[in-house]
Amino acid sequence: MNLRTVSAVTARLLFLLAAFQLLPLALAMFDKSGPAIRAYAISAALCTFTAVVFRLIGRGAATTLHRKDAFGAVTLTWFAISILGAIPFLVEGSIESPLSAIFEAVSGFTTGGGTVIANVDGLSRATNLWRCLMHWIGGMGIVVLFVAVFPQLGVGAKQLFRAEAAGPITEGLRPRIKQTALALWWIYTGLTLACGGLLTLFGMPLFDATCHAMSTLASGGFSTRTASVGAYPSAGVHWTLCAFMLIAGLNFGLYYGAARGRWRDLVKNYELRFYLVVNLFIIAILFLCIRDRHPDTATALRFASFQTTSITSSTGFMAEDYDLYPDVARFTLFLAMLMGGCAGSTAGGIKASRIYILLRATLNELRLTIQPNAVIAVRVGTQALQREILYGVAMFVAAYFFLFVIASFGLIALGLDPWSGMSATAGALASVGAGMGTAGPTESFDAVHPLGKFILISCMIAGRLEIFALFAVLNPECWRR
Repeated sequence: MNLRTVSAVTARLLFLLAAFQLLPLALAMFDKSGPAIRAYAISAALCTFTAVVFRLIGRGAATTLHRKDAFGAVTLTWFAISILGAIPFLVEGSIESPLSAIFEAVSGFTTGGGTVIANVDGLSRATNLWRCLMHWIGGMGIVVLFVAVFPQLGVGAKQLFRAEAAGPITEGLRPRIKQTALALWWIYTGLTLACGGLLTLFGMPLFDATCHAMSTLASGGFSTRTASVGAYPSAGVHWTLCAFMLIAGLNFGLYYGAARGRWRDLVKNYELRFYLVVNLFIIAILFLCIRDRHPDTATALRFASFQTTSITSSTGFMAEDYDLYPDVARFTLFLAMLMGGCAGSTAGGIKASRIYILLRATLNELRLTIQPNAVIAVRVGTQALQREILYGVAMFVAAYFFLFVIASFGLIALGLDPWSGMSATAGALASVGAGMGTAGPTESFDAVHPLGKFILISCMIAGRLEIFALFAVLNPECWRR
């Protein structure tokens, strides 16, 4: 790994972060909020200073990134922005503990959505904007934004893009990485504006609509209200968010293909069909479980649809306290957390494509037990998958559950009950945020043991980088030239 190259790349990303922090600073100045003005002015200055230091370290570095450099740049960037993103909370005084502030920033940039703030309504508008803006930046990935804005990285940009945006996201996208990243951001921005416009149309205040739209398309979950979406009883608001959470959970490459006239790709895509079928199945289970809790069928269907898409897209919004649902419904949502959304989406989780491939491979193994001499390929759509792909999927899922077991054990050892510990880990790994029990949607993570917060922070970053990118940097081989 070339540390000078990694530093130069990280510097450019931090300059972008400093520029984004000017938005809450401007809002704080408009609101004449002294603590917020001081917080975001200091934070932007420190972020710029750090970027300058990294730039000096990386002066004269090669502009071509190798694979090891890409992993290093992505990991260093995520750690740096998590620390720098926490500074406004500490300076403003909205969060007192440095570790809790870092937890909030990591949850923001990784689109985890878990919070240590018990009273979100008491935050300044600038800080609420910053929380949702962190989601929006991290949703599509600040590294993807980087390769769209700084195309001079050439071939190295491709390595950086792949390290950040893991998974089969290239379907329907142009071969040049700069156009790919730029196209993704135009689609992402357009959908965010559409969501915000519809929320405003259905009665949500403009500021709240803007923040919720950013959280929704990022599959984040931060809200401007302590009660989350439950503070807005409008059916129009619920159905709008439901639709856009589902959109955010799908492969953005398909949207690019549809924009270029390839609408049939949406119908033919195996992962999309599988994801929609799973969502409908979960909605049906939840509807049957909660229909007696609501005055009519339409209302029960609305809440069942909202909470299903909120969890499967890993957004984590709460229209009502789903931790009060019957056990069957809660366990179903827990399993939905683990799956997450589609590859190439802003959602977290194992991803629907991997679950589908494992199911197809399992069925093939069952057939081979009956017909041991048969030659049966695992097919996804019209494509026969190679053994290397199946091995990669199996290894990812194995690593995912290994990390899930280790982190859950740690949280339980630190005092959480088993259900709360496992659901909190699942929520962190899958970027859902809240779990269940004492880590439920109406609770904050402020009371979690400091070591427990560190475990959850590690899980959020590992889940956002799809585990292996982070593990690769921890491998000493990655640091050798």
